Order: sequence, then C-alpha cells, then structure tokens
Amino acid sequence: MNKNVYSKDLSSLSKLLFSIDNQKELHDFLEDILTPQEIIWISERISLCRELLKGKTQRYISSKLWISITTVNRWSRMLQFGTKALGNVLKRFI
Repeated sequence: MNKNVYSKDLSSLSKLLFSIDNQKELHDFLEDILTPQEIIWISERISLCRELLKGKTQRYISSKLWISITTVNRWSRMLQFGTKALGNVLKRFI
C-alpha cells in the first residue's frame, strides 16, 4: 500500500464525512456507500471495542459476540496503541 495515496484518501474521506450536515444525511450516505455486510462488520467492531472499554475480558467478548480471540486481541491493541480517537469517540456512547 502506498502511504501517500492512503494518507490522501483518508484525508479526502475525512473531509467528505465532516461535510455531512445531519444524522439523517449521514445515515443515508452510509446506507448508499456501504454494503449490508460492511455495516454489520463495522457494528461488530464497535460492539467489540465498547466491551473492551467496559473492561470485559477478551475471552468473554469472543464468546459473547462469536468473534475469534485473535480479532478481539487485534482491536484491543488498536485501542491501546492507535491514535486514541476510536476509544475517545466510543466512550461518549458507553
């Protein structure tokens, strides 16, 4: 993956999402651009991260959400060592 292209694409996507006026417009935009499976995957990631932020164990989350322990571990590391934005945003809705 070309880091410059990735950074440019991420910047463009961020600007596009930030330009959305309201929740309904965002809802409709996401429904149009994402497949039903992608929406489910994103929702699962959010649920997984919320459980981690609540202090649930990785094994508990894996069995509750039917997600591999490897996936739970990957997202745990993201919350620990990523930009911290994911955790900060999700903490507002726990």
